[in-house]
Amino acid sequence: MYAEADDARGLWQQGSWEESNRTPPVDQDRSEFARWFEAIAVFAPAPAFIRDGQGRYLWVNAAYAHLYCMEPDAVVGRTVEEIDTPADAAMFRALDREVLLSGRPVRHTLSFRHPDGLSRQVTGHRFVLDVGCGPRVGGIYVDLTDHTRVLEDKTVADEELHALRERSGLAVVTLELSGRVQRVSGGAAELLGSGRSALEGSWAAEHLDGGLDVGTVRGAWEDLVAGRASRYSGSVVCRTASGGNRVLRTDLAVVRRRGAPDHISAVLTALSAEFHGRPGLSPVQLRVLTLMAGGSPNTVIASHLGLSRQALDYHLRRLRGVLDAASRPAMVARAYALGILDATTWPPRAVDALSQH
Repeated sequence: MYAEADDARGLWQQGSWEESNRTPPVDQDRSEFARWFEAIAVFAPAPAFIRDGQGRYLWVNAAYAHLYCMEPDAVVGRTVEEIDTPADAAMFRALDREVLLSGRPVRHTLSFRHPDGLSRQVTGHRFVLDVGCGPRVGGIYVDLTDHTRVLEDKTVADEELHALRERSGLAVVTLELSGRVQRVSGGAAELLGSGRSALEGSWAAEHLDGGLDVGTVRGAWEDLVAGRASRYSGSVVCRTASGGNRVLRTDLAVVRRRGAPDHISAVLTALSAEFHGRPGLSPVQLRVLTLMAGGSPNTVIASHLGLSRQALDYHLRRLRGVLDAASRPAMVARAYALGILDATTWPPRAVDALSQH
């Protein structure tokens, strides 16, 4: 550092400081910048080209040649007719003439056919370059092909999701991580016998008979929100708009954004008809009902549960009263209709949402 300072003082004393820092000649400066520009432009991700007035390529960068699955040297020296399809070549020629005649840059979006048969799309500017050797046409573009395909795929996915939510009758509820209802499909509103406006913005716990503490739903919800689980399936008892109850199967799934839970999607499936007043069945009565649905006679039921004949008769009378059914087949049918028994499994078993009470 000290040596440099001494050299600087020596130059100043010799009166040659200005000489050593004089701006290079203009031609030398332009030549140097031209080399810098070309070194950068060759590897720029944006496709760029320069053509003469006859449509012959004078220069292209690697990104432009890549559009045609070629190397830059294989493009330079050839005309657009030798590189592009006849229709695309005619379009490019017309755009070149427009720019050369007007002298003004043009911004546009182009679609053309790739050599592999796939359509590609680019957007950018075409402009005139005149550096003393006649007008040239330059262009620099951004390849939109992959972006456009992603948007098209997203549009299709959005349409499929809309069809699934609104046209299939599927009962879908979107929930915020806080438990507030964000969006309700028509099928879900119909299932709960309510309008969307009454459901959206409400709390999910308001519609559960017993709130989020029912069964294992609360713990499962906390695991989903914390990202410890990605899905949960179970059954809950939901209140309907008319004041009744309905047993629903609920399939919860986490929807993530940037890797973190963003909201919860719930698919609801009816496991029962609407009923008023939860059937007040004891665990023993649920077991009696389950064995009865499996075809076991009274003697087997009593033996399996360790009940006397009198005790079993008491539970059967209780079941007839609660289910408002006079015979064994009617009691079983009523139990399935009310969602007390799970219609999706065999051998018969009680629905989790009711067996926990």
